[in-house]
Amino acid sequence: MMFLPDDKWSPRYDAHFYTLCVPRQFTIYLGLDRIAGGSTEADDPFGDDDACAFCRPAKYPAVYYEIEVRRGTKSHTVLRRYSHFRRLCQKLDPTGEKGLLKDLPPRTGPFHNDSDNKFREGRREGLYAFLNETLVRPECVGNPVVERFLGLSE
Repeated sequence: MMFLPDDKWSPRYDAHFYTLCVPRQFTIYLGLDRIAGGSTEADDPFGDDDACAFCRPAKYPAVYYEIEVRRGTKSHTVLRRYSHFRRLCQKLDPTGEKGLLKDLPPRTGPFHNDSDNKFREGRREGLYAFLNETLVRPECVGNPVVERFLGLSE
């Protein structure tokens, strides 16, 4: 599958092409498993069993970013946390040679108020820009990690 930026995409393209937007972020105060009535892919979008910090259940409240993925005439939404984006970078660029991690917006520090709307909006825009810049890279085209992250592999 091939990613096209929103300004170059049209629903006339077939299902081999996709685009996305990150329209909003929101805070979830309960675990998604309690909301959805079972486990959800939002807690581990990579579906692997490695015992790393990102696989642990999220602490709540937690900020999630809604990613709307459009493919052909269909669309779907996935929810991702900032830590999922960082883990995506680590999976696509394990050695750091490609510099993907530097393209992410900053993390919150110990003295930063994560509920600051201006910061959260800036981060949402930064994550959208990060996805647009990353997904046009040749190594991301058809990459199963990217497809799983965006829910395209189902």
